[in-house]
Amino acid sequence: MKSYLEMKNISKKYPGVLALDKVDFDLNLGEVHALVGENGAGKSTLIKVLFGVIQKNQGEIWINGKNVEISSPEIAQKLGIIAIQQNFSLIPTMTVAENIYYGDYCLGKMNLIDWNALFSEADIFLRSIGFETIDVRKKINQLSVAECQKIEIARNIRKKAKILIMDEPSAVLAREDLDKLFKIIKNIVSQNVGIIYISHHLDEVFDIADRITVLKDGKKVKALLSDNTNHNELIQLMVGRKINEMYPKREAKVGKNIFSIRNFNTAILKDVSFDLREREVLGIAGLVGAGRTELCETIFGCQPIKVGTVYINDKKVSINNPLDAIKNGLGFVTEDRHRTGLILTLTLQSNISLVGYKKISNFGVINKRIDNKISYDFVKKLNIITPSIKQIVQLLSGGNQQKVVLSKWLFNNPKILILDEPTWGIDVGAKVEIYKLINNLVKNGLSIIMVSSELPEILGISDRVIVMREGRIVGEFLPKETTEEEIVACASGVSLLTDANNINSIE
Repeated sequence: MKSYLEMKNISKKYPGVLALDKVDFDLNLGEVHALVGENGAGKSTLIKVLFGVIQKNQGEIWINGKNVEISSPEIAQKLGIIAIQQNFSLIPTMTVAENIYYGDYCLGKMNLIDWNALFSEADIFLRSIGFETIDVRKKINQLSVAECQKIEIARNIRKKAKILIMDEPSAVLAREDLDKLFKIIKNIVSQNVGIIYISHHLDEVFDIADRITVLKDGKKVKALLSDNTNHNELIQLMVGRKINEMYPKREAKVGKNIFSIRNFNTAILKDVSFDLREREVLGIAGLVGAGRTELCETIFGCQPIKVGTVYINDKKVSINNPLDAIKNGLGFVTEDRHRTGLILTLTLQSNISLVGYKKISNFGVINKRIDNKISYDFVKKLNIITPSIKQIVQLLSGGNQQKVVLSKWLFNNPKILILDEPTWGIDVGAKVEIYKLINNLVKNGLSIIMVSSELPEILGISDRVIVMREGRIVGEFLPKETTEEEIVACASGVSLLTDANNINSIE
């Protein structure tokens, strides 16, 4: 029996790059077919072809036995194809309700928007899919990245589709929200809808997918039934080699205290204090909304503090804005590289020198020779895959974009680097490269504060972990002496029968 969707011999060429090379892919109604591979493998290119965002150079697309040409997202939607894409398509200045019902508003008298009905329907809809904690009257630019992800999911599953594309839908969701997402997916599939699911989290793939197709370097490597494969086989197919050690061994010896905050209080944070030592990776864990990102932003001067003191090398310093933070040797890799980490329309080279341009300029004029050398050095050092340092950064894969963000801050030679979700939306191979980079940076004297929603990552990379809940630090752990369950219990406020030495306090 033929599949409902068949993509045959799909090829897409860019100058100097063959992004897709005669790729076959198919989808049945009532199934979840996962698409996996490293960044740059061709996953996003393939679904952009299917959704009409870009045009194929070769190949055919068949839907329900009919050969179709999809030249735009509008045509794709008419064919019953809906895409929840990795980069949000929300309108920042509109409310949650307006975004969910965009183009389909509740109209009242004189064909004017009935705002009360709109907010009520949006609230009922979000509650029906388990996302009841979001205020539908808030504007998108007031939400966290995780909340934006929920709204992106919600607004698209409202639309009736026969094929639903989900590109990294869970990248920043907490475990409880992920469970809700899986229930939503199972409900959608039960209504005879086919789902293409893209994720770098292989645990999710095995939890939700019926079939898995692996892409590498723009080619289809293999299609497998989920029940007939395992993590190790998938990783080997994705990267072309075995990864023997996900988290590199920590070689650096932790030194004296180099950075301290005392009694930080903001609208979100409540009496937060901690120390960071030389050559230490301090992990920060907690559920979405615990205050982890707000803490990073406050340290870096992006958020105002009501009360609090910062010490660097036992000396009190004032950090009232990001410029103060940079002058005091701090760098900040934000959780959303697209919105706050990069200028997507500029080149790789321009992004790398963005923060430290004064180092390569005289009287505001940049020395191009030095600028070129710096960019080439970072491309080589961080193994950034790009056809040129002049490449527009939005055309790079997610993993390579993240390396550009890291390069930007490393060029400025910080002493303390804050990493907020540093491996969000990147593949397993790129993750290992970033873990090794973190290890080398610390070995060479850098101190790192790292936020991550992935507990294996936090425990695998950190020397010490602090846990936040409701704006407070509620526990401190040594990774070698604890478990993921204990971290989750502490973050959730649930008591476990654990060694009191592992958890300093659980409210």
